[in-house]
Amino acid sequence: MTGLLGALAAAWFAASAAGEPSVVPLDVGAPARATAVRSGERLHILYELRLTNFAPRPVTLEGLEALDPAGRSLAAFDAAALTGMVAHRGPSPAEGAELVVPPGGFVVVFLDVQTSAGRAPSKLVHRIRVRGASPDAPASRTMVEAGAVAVAGAPLRLGPPLKGAGWLAANALSNESDHRRTLAVVDGHARISQRYAIDFVQLDARGRPFRGDPARNESWTGYGADVLAVADGTVAAVRDDLPDNVPGAAPAVPVSLATIGGNHVVLDVGGGARVFYGHLRPGGVKVRPGQKVRRGEVLGSLGNSGQSDAPHLHIHVSDGTTALGGEGLAYAFDGMSVRGYVPSLAVLERPEGWTGAAAARPRPASGELPGANAVVDFAP
Repeated sequence: MTGLLGALAAAWFAASAAGEPSVVPLDVGAPARATAVRSGERLHILYELRLTNFAPRPVTLEGLEALDPAGRSLAAFDAAALTGMVAHRGPSPAEGAELVVPPGGFVVVFLDVQTSAGRAPSKLVHRIRVRGASPDAPASRTMVEAGAVAVAGAPLRLGPPLKGAGWLAANALSNESDHRRTLAVVDGHARISQRYAIDFVQLDARGRPFRGDPARNESWTGYGADVLAVADGTVAAVRDDLPDNVPGAAPAVPVSLATIGGNHVVLDVGGGARVFYGHLRPGGVKVRPGQKVRRGEVLGSLGNSGQSDAPHLHIHVSDGTTALGGEGLAYAFDGMSVRGYVPSLAVLERPEGWTGAAAARPRPASGELPGANAVVDFAP
């Protein structure tokens, strides 16, 4: 953020360092732990805060700051920034009321606290500023410090899920992607299985996602590519009976919790972590439930089944065995290089694709997670 915003944040939050206990009527719910994941030159710590209003009147958010254990500011967000980070559940707020927490209601704040690549903080704590009833309201009524989150700096290390060059990481690591914001209630728990999910679409050597008729699955560069086990593990679940969709058309079968991921394999890699591989080609799954597999073994082939509009591999790691019924876990890939970044996913709709492919130069990136719109190569 700019120096001006940083100065404003410092002024906002300094007053809460001493004085009376806060009586701001927000209950701040935070996860017990988050994980720092490297992408390029930054560490990303993705997590959510749930702010519940216990007052009979609305509470309006004005700022939020994330601090390390020494009280140093790692990230400060003013009202303008928070507007894009706060989500309401239930009725959408009126325009201009995005930061209003209704009486008895709650909002979810999606955070991506970033630091330079290096050692992650061991813990984060949050200072939240709300609008006072009057301009001279004391800090005890406008500031609350809460929501401690322990930070782990070692994501699960995995091998390549695919092989070869030109894999576009669509909807990947970001605080704004659809995957990041998919908060689903399954079996009585609201969770984000796809917090770190990626949709891999292959581009050819000239940066093209397809050649010929894009309405044919076979025209797409990655269609039928081998999908690989990212670690030794046990196959926890399989589905292989759904048809491929026609690219660009509605799904061939109604979308439900059972079909959203299409044909899929779930691989239990130990420690409570399960890798979900989605949208596989019908008849292409090579494994069965209970089977032991080795890292690099072929599990199936890339397809276009389930909630998918073009051939790609959806992959994420969670503690569940269904597409949405788990808590998303952080991971990183070995054997990966970053070739570059496409300007937008519009390249997937154009026959010429990514015109910057020829000039791209891969950068070794083992131990990282691709950021949104990165184009990566995996070791053969």
